[in-house]
Amino acid sequence: MDEARSRHFNDTNAYWPIIRPERFDSPLMETAAKAGVVDRCADCGADPGPPVCPECHSLLPSEYGSDSALFGLVGVRGSGKTVMLSVLDAELRGSVADRFDAAIDVPGGKSGLTRDLRVHHELMSDARRRVPGQTQENRGGKKEPAVYTWRYVKKGPLGTSRTASTVFSFYDNAGEDFATADAAMTQRYLGATSGLILLLDPFGFPENRKRAADRGAGFVETGPEEVVDAVTTVLRATGRVRRSKKIKQPVAVVVSKIDAFFDQIEEGHPLRRPSSGRPLFDETEAQTVHDHLGLLIQQWGGAKIIRTLEQHYADFRLFGASALGAEPDYASQRVNHRGLLPHRVAEPLLWLMARRGFLPSTGE
Repeated sequence: MDEARSRHFNDTNAYWPIIRPERFDSPLMETAAKAGVVDRCADCGADPGPPVCPECHSLLPSEYGSDSALFGLVGVRGSGKTVMLSVLDAELRGSVADRFDAAIDVPGGKSGLTRDLRVHHELMSDARRRVPGQTQENRGGKKEPAVYTWRYVKKGPLGTSRTASTVFSFYDNAGEDFATADAAMTQRYLGATSGLILLLDPFGFPENRKRAADRGAGFVETGPEEVVDAVTTVLRATGRVRRSKKIKQPVAVVVSKIDAFFDQIEEGHPLRRPSSGRPLFDETEAQTVHDHLGLLIQQWGGAKIIRTLEQHYADFRLFGASALGAEPDYASQRVNHRGLLPHRVAEPLLWLMARRGFLPSTGE
């Protein structure tokens, strides 16, 4: 039994032992060990297998390194995190890979969170059309994050090009983990993230609760304002951000289920159009969406959220997206009869990747 996996994931299965050097003869060996890459076993001389996380012993891609990114996907219960991430997983391997002519792979596709995302997507896509239930609060073992590798040919000036690659991962928390600042403080890993995707349930805004009741959509008492405050508290505490400074991690704030509010957005607006098929992030279009959503959020009673973001974050962007693309049957929790119609699901991630310099952007 691997004690690290048992401690983190309640996983008591048998695994090959992890090879670690007993001492570091050079700074290079120490760096390699921290990345889960070491030389032969000091006891038996066996060659090492794939790299693993030195803390939890999860499998890592061979390209894993200091430039790899961990993204957090957070939001209150009912905001659609699990549905969004399940659809994003499929979009990455499909439309996003086609758009950037990229190879996007998942080394741990049969375990942990990635396995669950595939199961959820299948349930939504087949004849059952079942919307997955809520992510359970993490009182016991954690779930392995979904880890991805992305490789593509990056065009340069004067017709030059080079192969670019990166590794990034997602972790899905239960909504209860962010219901209060005290609960959120248990999610200290957020301080180590390269960026956040923060989902806000539009039905949770004060001015939209009657619409939720009329449609049977339901909402929880913990509104968008509370989850933004809770996440801000965690990031300031874990990053030891002084009062006079702003949080540096880029945050993509996503209004989910945006299709339910298309009647408040004029036809032809970028927010109602599908994502671009061009192999870049369109900064001009994204800014237009950001500005319009800022006005909508204020109209919905969320002016304090905008002020919090402006006062506490050095880099944030507002997005609107819908994993389902059409409102489900709220009573039966079944996907619309037209099936899955994802709308702008990948844009928040593409923005984060462009902010890291991995993807090209235009219109800045």
